[in-house]
Amino acid sequence: MTLGLTMTAIFPHAPILIGALSGELARGAAPLVRAIEHLSCAIAHVNPETIVLATPHAPVAFDAFGIHVGDVLRGSFAHHGLPMLVLQFENDLALVDEIIGEALDHRMRIFEIPEGTPLDHGALVPLHFLHEAGWRGRVVVLGSSYLPDRDHIRYGRCIERAARALGRCAVFIASANLSHRLSEAAPYGYHPRAADFDREIVSSLEQGDFARLSRIAPELRDLAVECGHRPILIAVGAAEETPVRHRVLSYAHPFGIGYVVAVLADRSSEEAVSSS
Repeated sequence: MTLGLTMTAIFPHAPILIGALSGELARGAAPLVRAIEHLSCAIAHVNPETIVLATPHAPVAFDAFGIHVGDVLRGSFAHHGLPMLVLQFENDLALVDEIIGEALDHRMRIFEIPEGTPLDHGALVPLHFLHEAGWRGRVVVLGSSYLPDRDHIRYGRCIERAARALGRCAVFIASANLSHRLSEAAPYGYHPRAADFDREIVSSLEQGDFARLSRIAPELRDLAVECGHRPILIAVGAAEETPVRHRVLSYAHPFGIGYVVAVLADRSSEEAVSSS
C-alpha cells in the first residue's frame, strides 16, 4: 500500500469559467479554460479512486480544519443561475476517518461539516471540470482555517500520510483564486500592488520554490483580497514540500481576478511503474 497522492494540483474556482454559466464572457478566458480541461483530462487518465479537494469557501474556524462527513456530497449552481446543474459524489469516509486520525495524532483540531451541507463553488467548479473529463470516483472535501501557514502545510502532510496508509490512488486539488484587485472591473476595485501577490505565487510555482509561498507578507495577501493562499499551502504539504514534474499550465486575469492552473507534484508515472 504505497500509492497515496499521485498528483497535487491547483485549480481556479470561478463559476464564470464554466461555459454553460458564462456564454460570451468565457471567450476572454479561453486559454485558461483549455488548460483546466487539459489538466482535468490528465487526472481522469490517471483515474484516481478519490479526489481530495481543499476549498477556501467551506465552513471555517479560527483554530480547526473542517471536513465534510456526509455519506453523499452534493451541490448545485443555483446561486449562479443554473439550478439544473447539480453534482453529487460519494464521500470517501474511510479516508475522511484516516485524515482525522492523522490530524489528531499530530495535535491538530478538526471539526465535522455535517451531512447535508451543500458543496460550495470552490469545490463544485473543479469537480465539474473533472466530471466533464469523464472522471468518476469518490471525493473528500475539506476546508482551511485561520491557523498559521505552517499548520496548513502540516495538515497537507497529514492528508498525504492518510492516503498512503490506505493505499489510495488519490489526487489532491487546491481550489484557489488569486488576487481580486487586478483591474478597475475587479470585485474589490484596483490596487497597484495586487499583481505582486499573483507574481509571487506564479513565480514560486514555476520555480518549484514552495518555501517562498509561506513567506508572502500578510499585508500583501490582505490587500490582494485573495482566496487561495491557504489551500495552496495545504497542497504544498500534500506534495511533501517537494516539487515533482511541477509546472504552471496557465495564468490569466481576464475579469480582474487572478487564476492559475498548476501542478505541484506529479508522481503518476512513478506509480504506474511501481504498481506494474
